[in-house]
Amino acid sequence: MVRKKKTENNWFKIEKIFYKTEQRKIEISLKGTVKNPAIVGLEGFELNENSSDILLFQQEKPLPIGSVLLKFKVEVTENKEWIRKVGTTRKWIQIVLKNDNGQTTHLQTEVSIHESDKKQFRKDLSLDAEGESIRLDGRDWRLVSDIDRIDQALLQYVPKSESLLFWNEMLSIHVYKVRASSPSEIYSLLESGKKKECPNILWNLESEKSGKISYSWEHSGCGNLSPSSQIAKLYKGEFGIYNIRYDRRNKINAEDRKRWSELLDLLPLKLD
Repeated sequence: MVRKKKTENNWFKIEKIFYKTEQRKIEISLKGTVKNPAIVGLEGFELNENSSDILLFQQEKPLPIGSVLLKFKVEVTENKEWIRKVGTTRKWIQIVLKNDNGQTTHLQTEVSIHESDKKQFRKDLSLDAEGESIRLDGRDWRLVSDIDRIDQALLQYVPKSESLLFWNEMLSIHVYKVRASSPSEIYSLLESGKKKECPNILWNLESEKSGKISYSWEHSGCGNLSPSSQIAKLYKGEFGIYNIRYDRRNKINAEDRKRWSELLDLLPLKLD
């Protein structure tokens, strides 16, 4: 649906609509100019493509002629998912005005809320960004590294009680943005690189079927590296070659190895 801005008529002029946060609530401000002295109320709606329009605010009292700045509070629990989504959010807002004879007119405009503002909103409202916190294996994991370059992307999660510098467990979603390479080519490079880095590593190719390579490795200490283990899945996905892996300091027992191998088969869909 193509929408057109209509910000002024002989009743009212929309100067600006903007969002802010206050006392764990979202505040929507409407700045404008009242032209018609007979306006006795207004309503504000968020226009949606595939669902009914959402009533954001309303006021049932006359508006004085001239400049006005109206502020309305919106409950966060009813309107927060757009704040969690990373990136600029664009909303179409419709203002419906009513006069003392029961007649109505409407104006509408597009409002952009930039990611820089949304970051502050998330901080003020104690909300995680989408994908910033996940529920996995019965525990909460938080995003500690987010790299997105032309050639690759990397998301790294650790349990909420740990940090990027001091971690015992880490979940990584690594995407090599290459179209010519195959999982087997990437696998060969990973294997040779790791064995060169740590000659005493125990490397195990567990399976290679349906285009997915499952492998694991462990070592009891290598140079300055402490004992570590990894379980990984390598396959071709939507954006390139995916390497989904779980790392742990020290060894992984057989039961945990099986459980994490099954969990990794569900990713990254489980994060959507």
